[in-house]
Amino acid sequence: MPTCPHCGATVPEGAVYCGNCGATLNSPVASSSSNAQPQTSESSTGWPNNPDLVGGNLQNRYEKAMKRSEQLAYITVILGIVILVLILIPYL
Repeated sequence: MPTCPHCGATVPEGAVYCGNCGATLNSPVASSSSNAQPQTSESSTGWPNNPDLVGGNLQNRYEKAMKRSEQLAYITVILGIVILVLILIPYL
């Protein structure tokens, strides 16, 4: 089985992304030939070596984005109520 050039995990034949680290594989069919040398994380993923962009920090970023989304939903509801009250004040 082929291996990821970034983290060394085994990936299925024809994989485009590594299931372990999310790195983009160089070709649709990864090769496991013995003369293939592992590349640096920058060249294999196309990203600089930034921990927020690769690996387990994607889950952390997802959780932060969901929290911001929930906060925006609450703010939207509160603003809607305030606008509704402001519209109804002359009729009370």
